[in-house]
Amino acid sequence: MRCKDIERLIIDSSEEDLSQEELTAIETHVVRCALCARFRDDLEKIRTGIKVMPQPVISPDLAQKIRLRIHTEMGREPAATTKTDQLTPSEPIPKYVWVALLPLIILTVILIVPIFKEIRLDQTLTFKSVVALTIIIQNAVMLLFAPILIRRYRGKIQDTRGMPMNANAT
Repeated sequence: MRCKDIERLIIDSSEEDLSQEELTAIETHVVRCALCARFRDDLEKIRTGIKVMPQPVISPDLAQKIRLRIHTEMGREPAATTKTDQLTPSEPIPKYVWVALLPLIILTVILIVPIFKEIRLDQTLTFKSVVALTIIIQNAVMLLFAPILIRRYRGKIQDTRGMPMNANAT
């Protein structure tokens, strides 16, 4: 095994029970590799040090300052009361999106009218009918989901304070 694999096993040995093969592989490798032996010893020292380290105590003054700061920050931003408030954007969908969807609507209507005359339930569909129905279904799905996807995308483009960010910003 490589040193990288052994290091991973050494790290995993405290978090989970390793198989006898893995423990043997660690021991065999550590005997031959001084770096991995030092890594295992250092990691054990760190783990022991963490266990015996005293818990930090926050002074009451610091805890009070933190509470006041949190309440102040929470007061600055309006909190959404319901899940729908969080998902509903404040801006409407841009006009250019509706303009882009308009040709799809027109194409769908143009294709639907003549095809509906041809389509009968007791008759097999022609290739032309199948293509037209495919385009109609595709357009209907796009018309239905485009506004939803735009709203969802806008909801994700926010900074940590919940303020909208520019989508092109780095």
